[in-house]
Amino acid sequence: MNDRFKNAEDIFEGRLRGNQLMLSGKGLSAEEARLLWQSPRMQEISWLDLDDNNLGDQGLQELTECAFLENVQYLNLNQNSVSDAGLKFLANAKYLGKLKRLHLKGNLINGEGVTALFNSETLVNLATFQVHEGWTCKKREGWRYKPQA
Repeated sequence: MNDRFKNAEDIFEGRLRGNQLMLSGKGLSAEEARLLWQSPRMQEISWLDLDDNNLGDQGLQELTECAFLENVQYLNLNQNSVSDAGLKFLANAKYLGKLKRLHLKGNLINGEGVTALFNSETLVNLATFQVHEGWTCKKREGWRYKPQA
């Protein structure tokens, strides 16, 4: 394991702005992120920016199993080497019921995971998610896709 972070406090340091945890571009691996998922301080977070890290499907699965993420409403997972398999874990996340907005651009998504998100019974508040550049899905009387120009 990389020794950049000894504990969750090292990761939080200088990256917490109120209820927003800004971890964009920090290169967090699934192992390093595990320090966060074990921290009760994650209960304070409603905005979680993990853009441009290295979580992969394993890291995403562990994120979805973290009870401390119950207050997250915004989740940015752009460029994290997440595939459709990871999105299926996300679609069944029992602790992310407050999630409203999700960013997934720059991942290895082909479609099955998107369908799983559309049909999720646990992400009941998810209203908008971005999958690829110019590909935004919004929930209005069922899911609709409107390409961005």
